Amino acid sequence: MSDAPWHNGPIKGVFTTETVSYVGTGATKRKVEQQVNVLVEERPDGSVAVQTLNPNFIPSGPKRTISMEKLLKSYVPEPSMYMHKVQPVLRQVEETVDKADGHREEGELFSAEFEYKNALRIDEAHVRATFGLGLTYLEQGETASADVVFQRLVTLEGAFEARHKHLFNEFGIALRKSAMFDQGMRFYLRARSLAGEDEHLLLNMARICWEKEQPRRALGYVMEALDLAPDFQEAFKFKQYIERKQAKAEKAPGKDKKKGKGDKRDGKSGPNPLDLSGMDI
Repeated sequence: MSDAPWHNGPIKGVFTTETVSYVGTGATKRKVEQQVNVLVEERPDGSVAVQTLNPNFIPSGPKRTISMEKLLKSYVPEPSMYMHKVQPVLRQVEETVDKADGHREEGELFSAEFEYKNALRIDEAHVRATFGLGLTYLEQGETASADVVFQRLVTLEGAFEARHKHLFNEFGIALRKSAMFDQGMRFYLRARSLAGEDEHLLLNMARICWEKEQPRRALGYVMEALDLAPDFQEAFKFKQYIERKQAKAEKAPGKDKKKGKGDKRDGKSGPNPLDLSGMDI
């Protein structure tokens, strides 16, 4: 075991274990034993995270927590599988996604789409590839395909980890700019529930509400952003803008007054009356 990748430092590698299940009933009932390959990572607190490998040797599905005692008792290390199967395929996926990102940055959207899909064929839950494919569809104006990716993303808890914050902010902004306001708000609410409070996220939620002609809700989210970050200049400027617009609407006669005082609707709005492109963070 001297060549094991976890030999020095915290344990990280592939282990195998046997699962036992029963199929059938009565006289036809029989015992089925199956060998399962898992990726194991030791956490700082000494517990161990275990995740099943899919047929492509990619960690997939939810992570389970077991004790070190359970690992040593019921699991067998497979250092060769980790080094010769898992590491190469993980590296291949990352290289493919890097290539796709490069194509997207250059505006080569069809090539980007091709490479993102190649990565997702191997690792269907790859967060960066999923975000990238969704952003590519939005840039191509393919909102129906983007909505399919959106539905997938909101089920991936890993999509809202802190290391992916720039990606879920970018994706939410792209949804708003594509007038997919309901999806954008649902996406940000999901991000907020999993990633916690963030002033940029709250500002982008406010912008969606403004686009949907819901100034009171927009102002509420802006105030929350400023509570978190009182020096957040973009939020402060947006707050001033909303307050000026509301004050102007309240002084206007007829339907303009009615329109400005309340939160009107959930549909699509016309062009954004305020250039807030500098707030896309």
